[in-house]
Amino acid sequence: MMKRFEGESSHKGSSFSSLVNKEYLSKSSHIMRPSKRHAIERLPELSLKSPPVVRPYVRSKMPRLRWTPDLHLCFVHAVERLGGEDRATPKMVLQIMNVNGLTLSHVKSHLQMYRSMKHEQMLEGM
Repeated sequence: MMKRFEGESSHKGSSFSSLVNKEYLSKSSHIMRPSKRHAIERLPELSLKSPPVVRPYVRSKMPRLRWTPDLHLCFVHAVERLGGEDRATPKMVLQIMNVNGLTLSHVKSHLQMYRSMKHEQMLEGM
């Protein structure tokens, strides 16, 4: 429960600064959330002699999807049916396309690239 200071009102419209507990802010240990503070304390010390630890790349078992011209055309038609690249959502595009093996993550990344390409074309046309 928050402490109320002299002159503060108890109504809901009171300002944020009047609700802040000044004792809480005065302690520097409370500025950072405890989970982050403890995570920083647990970090190993880095030395210049040891090589950096890099997580190994693990290739997916699924084969990479190749966006053929026909598949892309189907994608473009679905995007246009939904009102353009800014209004289309990956889930709706996926439902309209109705292609076996196509996943939401495939459509998400392709829509992101399609939007950036359209945005670049718009900037070049200006």
